[in-house]
Amino acid sequence: MLAIKTESDTSKTESDTSQSQVLPACRPAGEQILFREMRDAFEQLEHVPLRDALLESLELERESIRAIAESFTTFLSAKHEPDARRRFFGSWQRTNNSAMSVEGLANRMTLEAESGVGRLDTERVLSIFRGGGRLNRVADEDLGVGGQVLHFELYYRMATEFTERDDQWQSRAYCLPAAAEFKSWLDSTRLRDPVITGLYSLLVHEGYTHAELEMIAPLFYSWATEDMGLSEKEARRALAWISVHNGGTEKGHFAHSCLSLSHYCEGSGVAIDTAAATSIFRKYFRMKGDVMAQLSALL
Repeated sequence: MLAIKTESDTSKTESDTSQSQVLPACRPAGEQILFREMRDAFEQLEHVPLRDALLESLELERESIRAIAESFTTFLSAKHEPDARRRFFGSWQRTNNSAMSVEGLANRMTLEAESGVGRLDTERVLSIFRGGGRLNRVADEDLGVGGQVLHFELYYRMATEFTERDDQWQSRAYCLPAAAEFKSWLDSTRLRDPVITGLYSLLVHEGYTHAELEMIAPLFYSWATEDMGLSEKEARRALAWISVHNGGTEKGHFAHSCLSLSHYCEGSGVAIDTAAATSIFRKYFRMKGDVMAQLSALL
């Protein structure tokens, strides 16, 4: 079984989030934060070859990471025209909205486990079921399973607040083709490709998302209050989607992703292919970086 350092499960609601998580603070450059926070998340994985593949991919795609950091910094440095803001929120949302594909991957795993009943050893079947269960824990908060506000509703509130208080940003006209392609590719890795491929994509996504949200929290708060004219209270409410993901939430999701991979490999007998995993990791960074670079060019 893959060894992994786990953290206590986190379950945060909007009301649980402290002001300190969104207040501006002295921070190093965005690129440095992204690298630091991703390394911190990826270090939870004690499967050395796979952890090394994640860290190596991060270094090899340094230009993509830089493009991502510069995109957020550029966007959050001025008010910009309403259509530019609509395009940013409409496209960015497509790169991080993945809860349904996570649940789809969980469904595939439990279906595989059910097909193994009576054919595979009971412990192996149970391991596959447990792998699917860990994926459920990744999606719980996004889907409001514990009674929290559905995370899409929080994103809707944020994007609508910052785009003239209308929801035109949801129109496909405001979604870059590269962003739609990114989401289609990520969904395909989880719903069409081998299950383990989907698990590779989940590892890199959850570790990256943790870093992204940690980097942008103070930038968004400053932008909301200084450029967009919101009060501190209004800014905290508008930025709840960011706040509920900070403070270790996404690192916890990464830990669940690691455990899901461990249980699935143990039960299915599928071996980890670090070359295939590296390909997924690097493609993730490149495609995300391309989306954000295109958004920067259009500001």
